[in-house]
Amino acid sequence: MRFLLATTAVTSALLISACTMTVGTPSLSATEVEQKATAALAEGQGVPLDEMPPLECPSDLPAEVGASIVCVIGDAAVGNTYDVTITVETVEGEDVSFDIQVADEPN
Repeated sequence: MRFLLATTAVTSALLISACTMTVGTPSLSATEVEQKATAALAEGQGVPLDEMPPLECPSDLPAEVGASIVCVIGDAAVGNTYDVTITVETVEGEDVSFDIQVADEPN
């Protein structure tokens, strides 16, 4: 089955623990963000996790409200890629909730 990203924005909230420290500021590693966001998108789309296209984030995400990164989902070799903006919504202790928005248009 070929996975097609919906061309409308997808919003998901995740609650994960901030486990990396960067100069005293907790952050989520790029790998952890990629894994958690991919799982949330798969669940939201009703697609098995192993059929999701790859999601790549360029850096860690600071565990600070309003912090965001732009990741890319898809495989440029076989189809379109989409920007995915991931923004921290809340931080409570070590729990971080973030919002995921997939761009309407491919790159």
